[in-house]
Amino acid sequence: MGTAAAGGEPRQPVMQRAAEPRSGRTQFALAFRLALGGLAGCVVLQVLLYVRPAPHGGPFLAEWPRYFWLALYYEMLGVWLLSLPFFVLWLGLFRSRLESRLWRALSGLHAALLALNLVLSQLDHEVLRFLGVRANLSFLYAYGQPEMLGDALFRDVLADDRGGPFVGVALMVIVPGAYAWWAVRRLRRGAGRTAPLWLALVLALVPLLAPANGWHQASSHFRLRKVEPLVIALAMDARAGYADWQRPADFTALAAGHAQRWLARSGDKAWRFPDPERPYWREPTGAAPELDRWNVLYLQLETFRGIEMGALDPAGGPTATPFLDGFVARPGVAVWTRASSLGNPSINGLFAAHCSVQPPSRHYITSYTDVRFGCLPERLRERGYRTVMFNGGDTDWDNSSPWIARWYDRLRRFPEAEGRDRVVFRAAAQELRALGRGGEPFFASVVSISNHWPFETREPALDIAGQATPAERIRNTTHYMDDVLREFFAAIENEPWYARTLVVIAGDHGFNAGEHGLSPGRQDLYRESVWVPLIVAGPHPRLPAGRHDMPASLLD
Repeated sequence: MGTAAAGGEPRQPVMQRAAEPRSGRTQFALAFRLALGGLAGCVVLQVLLYVRPAPHGGPFLAEWPRYFWLALYYEMLGVWLLSLPFFVLWLGLFRSRLESRLWRALSGLHAALLALNLVLSQLDHEVLRFLGVRANLSFLYAYGQPEMLGDALFRDVLADDRGGPFVGVALMVIVPGAYAWWAVRRLRRGAGRTAPLWLALVLALVPLLAPANGWHQASSHFRLRKVEPLVIALAMDARAGYADWQRPADFTALAAGHAQRWLARSGDKAWRFPDPERPYWREPTGAAPELDRWNVLYLQLETFRGIEMGALDPAGGPTATPFLDGFVARPGVAVWTRASSLGNPSINGLFAAHCSVQPPSRHYITSYTDVRFGCLPERLRERGYRTVMFNGGDTDWDNSSPWIARWYDRLRRFPEAEGRDRVVFRAAAQELRALGRGGEPFFASVVSISNHWPFETREPALDIAGQATPAERIRNTTHYMDDVLREFFAAIENEPWYARTLVVIAGDHGFNAGEHGLSPGRQDLYRESVWVPLIVAGPHPRLPAGRHDMPASLLD
C-alpha cells in the first residue's frame, strides 16, 4: 500500500514487489540478489580459509587481521565485476518488457558464473595454503604439467592436511553446490522486491569504487596480490605476461656461456658446472675441504642507505650512524664502500644475500615457489648448522614465508613489537646467547623493520632531524636503528662463541626519499635507491679487513 502525499496522490515505496511480466527492473532485482548470494559464498570461503590451520600446522597467516577484512572487502569487488555485464544489461532494459525465455536463461548464466567463481576461489585458497602462490595463469604455466600431478598429490598431501583431510576439496563442492541450490530456488521464485532506477544505479556502481578505497587500505602492492579476488589476480597476471617463465630457445648455449664466463672471471677455478639443465649449479672439482664451522650472524637492515652512514660518505653532512662508523674502524672489520642492492622491495635483498640470485623482470621472485635454489642456510643445515631467523616484519606480506620455512629451522616473528626494532633485537640477543652456548654452529638472521616508509619516529629522544620530509624522517629512523645495533652488540660481544662468529651487516635496499625532484618511494637507479652499506666482521683468517672501494653487491 502506498501512502498519501501532500497533494493526495499515493506515493510509491522505494522498494516494491516485482510485477509480471518480466522487465529489466525485475531482472536487475534478481541479478542483485544472485550477486549478494555469490558474495555470501565468498565470505564463507574466506572465513574458512583463515580459521582452518595451515596444511602443516599453525595459522594460515600469522598476522591475519591485516589481511582478513580487506579480503572480504575485495571479494565484493570480484563478485560485482563478474555481475557487471548483467547489471548493465538490465539497467539498459530497465523499463522494457521481456517476454522471451532468453532473459531467464541469462539469469541462469549469471548464477552459473557466480557458482563457478566459488569453485575457482576455493581452488585458489588451497593453492595459496599449500604453495604460497595464487591459482592464476602463471600457476598453471608452472604446475599444469603431467609430471607435476599424480596419485601422490592426493595420497600424501591432501590427506595429511592439518586443516582437515580433503576438507579443501569438499569445500570446493559443498559451498558452490549450496549456492547453486539456493540460486535455482531464487530463479523459480522470481525477483521479489524491486528498486527505482536511481537506487538500482547506486547498488550496481558503488561497490565498484572498491579499487580506489581498497588501494589506500591495502597500502602495499604485496598485500593487494594476496587478498584480491581471483578474477583480479588473473587479470593482473595476464598483464604481467609470461616471458619470465618461458624457456629461452637458446637455453643450452646460454647455460654454456654462463659457465665459461663465470670460470673466466672467478679467481677460484676449482669448480665445475655438472648439469646443463641447472646452469647456476656448480660443484667443487676436488674433494670438499673439511668445513671450518664458524657461526654466521646476518643482519639485514631495512632501507639502510649508504648516504646516511658517515663512514661511507664523510662529505654528506652529520652522520646518522655514530655506532656503525666506529664499528667499521675496528680491527678485523671489512667494509665495502661501493656496495649496491637490487632495489625495492626487500625480498630482492633477501634472495640476493641468501641465494645469490637476481630478481626476475616481471614477477616477484617469491612467485616462483616451484623453483628450488641452493641457498646458504639450507646448505649449512646439511653440514650440521642450526638456522634461525628473527624477523621484525611480516613475512606473509611479500610471500617470503614459504621460502624461509625451507631455509630455517625456526622463524621467530614479533607482531607484538609493532615495528619497534629494539624489541626484536633484544629478544634476538637473548636467544642468541643461549643458541651460541649449545655447542653447534649456527646461522642466524636478524631482520629489522623500523626504518621503513613512512619512517615514523620510534623513540623521539633519538631524533636528529625534523619531521617535515621523508629525507628528514629517514635520518631519525636510521639513527634509531644505529642505537639498537649498539645495544645489540653490547649484549653479545662478550659471549665465548662471538670470537668464532662472522657478522654480516647489509642494507636490503635504498630509498628515494624525494631526492632529485622525484616523488618519495620511486624506484630508480640513483645512489640513494641502490647504495647500501656492506660490512663483514670477525677474526676469520680469510677475511680481508679494512676499506674496499671496488664495486660490490648483495649477490657477493
